[in-house]
Amino acid sequence: MDITFTDNAYNTNHSGSPLYDRDHLVTTFQQARERAHQLERPILVSITLPMIVHDPQLLFTIFQHLDLGNRFFWARSADKRALVGVGEAMTIETTGSERVTTAAAAWRELRQHAIIEKISSNLPPYTSGPVLLGGFTFDTLTPHTALWEGFPAGLLILPFLLFHSDEDKAALTINALIGADDDVEQRADQVAKTLQRLALVLQNGIDQLAAEDGAAVEKKPGEMVVHDMLSAEQWKEQVAQAVKKIRSGAFEKVVLARGVQVEQEDEFDVDDTLQRLSQSYPSAYVFAIQRGTRYFMGATPERLVCSEDGQIQTMALAGSAPRGASEEEDHRFGEELLKSEKNQGEHHFVVTTIHDALYSLCSRVWVADAPRLLKLKNIQHLETPIMGNLKPGHSILEAIEDLHPTPAVGGYPRLPALAAIREDEHLDRGWYAGPIGWIGTGGNGEFAVALRSGLVDGQRATLFAGCGIVADSDPESEYQESCLKLQVMLRGLGGDM
Repeated sequence: MDITFTDNAYNTNHSGSPLYDRDHLVTTFQQARERAHQLERPILVSITLPMIVHDPQLLFTIFQHLDLGNRFFWARSADKRALVGVGEAMTIETTGSERVTTAAAAWRELRQHAIIEKISSNLPPYTSGPVLLGGFTFDTLTPHTALWEGFPAGLLILPFLLFHSDEDKAALTINALIGADDDVEQRADQVAKTLQRLALVLQNGIDQLAAEDGAAVEKKPGEMVVHDMLSAEQWKEQVAQAVKKIRSGAFEKVVLARGVQVEQEDEFDVDDTLQRLSQSYPSAYVFAIQRGTRYFMGATPERLVCSEDGQIQTMALAGSAPRGASEEEDHRFGEELLKSEKNQGEHHFVVTTIHDALYSLCSRVWVADAPRLLKLKNIQHLETPIMGNLKPGHSILEAIEDLHPTPAVGGYPRLPALAAIREDEHLDRGWYAGPIGWIGTGGNGEFAVALRSGLVDGQRATLFAGCGIVADSDPESEYQESCLKLQVMLRGLGGDM
């Protein structure tokens, strides 16, 4: 392993913006170019500078105005952690059933000879250095349509700029891939000019950009038209047929998803949607990944897996009930959920599957004694925390390979349930219900299950929701539950259903 780490002292001005050193950039890029010549391959340079803590959504908006390419947003307000990326220093794109394993190998290769600088010790501890952001499809064997163009089976992006923050620290990481023939003076100039403009905007405010781009036009959410991609009666018939298969012994549970298309006269405002989702669902993972004009975004309550300092954490999330109109009604709904044999049985499938998957990667696995209630704005779920000590040599990406799809989004047993989804669902899920998140060089990372989500493209959005079908499922009740789940993104877009 030939990773270079340095810890130099950069100063910051009174606004907290980094005072970069162009000459130092040139020197570092020259070192990378020499190494690229020796090894006959491009070399990653990653430099992390301290910043003051800013609103991540402000950085997301600033990155749009700076016109540096595709944007990425990841935040959970309850944790006060956020990642906001823009541009692409490089991408890892994979296909096929080995999409996660292939991505893990490419990431190991990329960082093997990297030059990684941390220009302070006062940085967010878990996200400093190069971080890959991205996600994976739900299922590689389902035929894919033009709906998900630009979202391949596996995609991990190393952003050109990455703002990352926790409760009291923030930083900006600059990533560049330097080749043996690169003009390092020119590359350094390009980075320096971008940082100068970013620092100016952070110091003077977003009005600086608005003045450059012309007067901003205030937009209000327009009237939305919602179309079912499959009629309610057809979807309920799918549920009824799935129940028959379950009762015949084909499998114990299958998750059936449905999609709706939402249109309005004006383009949907992605930045405003993120703001609404973050305010309404502080305990959810709010995310957005851009590919051209399209954004896959949402506010998911379900963590797939998290890794920090060798400990891996996940949770089982299955079983749902609405929130009550009063505190008394809400308590009653919660108690009924905790005592529901149907929901408890569905939840048990998920707990067992996750425990067994982690057992092969961890030296020890802990499972909470009983599920608890996870209460979100308009829905509540059964949740069981699960933790393990990751064995040396294993990574979070391996855990993704083993855990996904959980019974909460696929079914149980996994293989016959997935076969039923491919045959009966008639929906291109794409990245819906797939893993989405980030991984860093030190083994830290976090991936969620992309639920309560949709694909937003200009004036149109395609939203998804799924329900766990078991032997005693009622088609009408499952349909109403799916409508409840769709409300998250509908309200985020500024509408209702």
